[in-house]
Amino acid sequence: MSLENQGEQGLKFRILLAGDEGVGKTSIILRFIKNVFDASSNSKTIEGDLITHSLNLFGAPVQLEIQDLKEANWAQVASYYTQDNDGILLVFDTTSKTVKPYLDYWLKTIRDLNAEIPVIVLGNKSDLPVKSNLQKVSQYIASIGFHFIQTSAKTGENVSYAFKLITSEIVKHKAASKKRVEGRRSDGLDVIFDRYKL
Repeated sequence: MSLENQGEQGLKFRILLAGDEGVGKTSIILRFIKNVFDASSNSKTIEGDLITHSLNLFGAPVQLEIQDLKEANWAQVASYYTQDNDGILLVFDTTSKTVKPYLDYWLKTIRDLNAEIPVIVLGNKSDLPVKSNLQKVSQYIASIGFHFIQTSAKTGENVSYAFKLITSEIVKHKAASKKRVEGRRSDGLDVIFDRYKL
């Protein structure tokens, strides 16, 4: 979604939570929008296409439309989701021993289809005993150009921060793209743009 004509009304971006079933995508969304965690529900995928929630980013109001990826063959639907969203939170389970092939599968597909879309990798379930070597995982994710955050939908650790960071990355990406195309800033978002020296 464009930055055009959003200066007075604030920004609106669409974010996809991607990852395998059971990694905690829906629980992360519920923690973010309702500040709740319901272990008894097993957090079934939220029905409906979009969940709307607002946040304040460096003094600017931002409306987020959040998509909870339903169970599907990622290869078949990836093209739609990578073009229809402004940013992606890719979630994996830190209690899983096998992480790199999982990340390679998801991230390669995303990059092949949309090399510029902002992506942040979330290692969820940090409240449970970790089976992954997170130091190596973090180094690997950084080496291929992505941010990595540990989260816990159960405790709320870093959940809000994850959404603020992906929103910041989206704004930075879109502002830089707009500046390259137009050579100027005309949408009234000086607070955010100055924050990134764009």
